[in-house]
Amino acid sequence: MEAENVDKGEASTILVTGSNGKLGKELIKSLIKKGDTVRALIKRKEMVVELPAGIIPFIGDLTDIHALKKAVEGADTVFHLAAIVSEYKATTEEIIRVNVDGTRNIMDAAEESGGPHVIFASTVDVYGHKRKDLLTEESAIDPKDRYAYSKVLAEQVINRYKPVVPFTIFRMANIYGPGFEAPFFKVFRLIKEGKARIIGKGDNKLNLVHIYDVLQAMLLAKENKVSRGKVYNLTDGQAHTQEFLFDFIADKLKVPRPSKHVSELLVRFLAKQYGIDSDELRFLMSSRLIDISKIRNELGYSPLIDIEKGGSSMIEDFLKSGGKGV
Repeated sequence: MEAENVDKGEASTILVTGSNGKLGKELIKSLIKKGDTVRALIKRKEMVVELPAGIIPFIGDLTDIHALKKAVEGADTVFHLAAIVSEYKATTEEIIRVNVDGTRNIMDAAEESGGPHVIFASTVDVYGHKRKDLLTEESAIDPKDRYAYSKVLAEQVINRYKPVVPFTIFRMANIYGPGFEAPFFKVFRLIKEGKARIIGKGDNKLNLVHIYDVLQAMLLAKENKVSRGKVYNLTDGQAHTQEFLFDFIADKLKVPRPSKHVSELLVRFLAKQYGIDSDELRFLMSSRLIDISKIRNELGYSPLIDIEKGGSSMIEDFLKSGGKGV
C-alpha cells in the first residue's frame, strides 16, 4: 500500500525535524520520491544510516540554535515534527525544552533565514480527552496532560511569528499504518488471546488517521498557499467507537468479540499488567467528535484510507508476524 493522489508540485528544498521518527521517515520517502531536496536534522551522524538514501544530514537538535540556522537557511519549507510524545518517559522540563523552546528556536531560525513555510505537527489532544461537542478549529482548547499542554504552548509560540513566518498547524488524530504498528499490535494480541476488555460502555469515540492521509495533508499544505497561517484538524473523518474497533479487530482475527466491560478505574490498575502504557490507555479512554470540513474545503483533503482498508492491512501484518507483533 502506498500514498495515493498526492500533487507532485514543484521540487523544492525541505528541512524535516524529527526525521528519525516514524512520521519523519515516511514523509522523507514521499518528498524524495517527489523530487525534492530533503535535509534531515539528526542528533548524531551515525543516525543517518536509519534514513532513506538521498537526504542531506544536518547534525544537531532543537536546542542547538547554530545547527538550526544552518539547516533552515535556504529551505523553502520546514516540516517541524520533532517532539517528545511519550510523556511517561520524560520529565516536564524535558517536554517543555524540546516541544516548546525547540519550536521557538525553529521559528527564530526561520525568521532569520527569510521565512520559509513551517508546517507543524500538533495533536487533537489539545481539545482535551473527552468532549461531547463537535470540535472545529475554533473550539476551546482544554489540554489535560503534559504533552497536549506543550503542544498548546508551541502553537502559541508559532502564532506570534504570523507576520514574518508563514505556517500551517495540523492537529492530528492518532496515527496508524506502516511504522505505527506497535501500540495497535498490543491490542490485537490481547483480543486474540481473549484478554481484552471493553473500557466503560465502549461507546467513546476514538480518532484515527492513516499515515498516508497524514502525508497527503502535509503535501497539500506545502503546495497550497491557502494553508498559510491556518490550523487544521486532521483525522480520517470518522467517529469510531471503542466497541466497534474491538469488534472489527476480533472479526478480522476470527476470534470471539470482547464482551466483558471494566471500569476506567479498574483498567488503570490492569494496564501495566497487560503492557499498555499511560499514553496508549489515554487514547483508548478518550472520546471526541472532530470536524474536518475546513481541511476538506480549503485544501481538497479527502481521506484515502478507511479503517476497513488500513485496519485490515495492519491485522494481516500482525498475523504474518505469527501474532507476536513488532
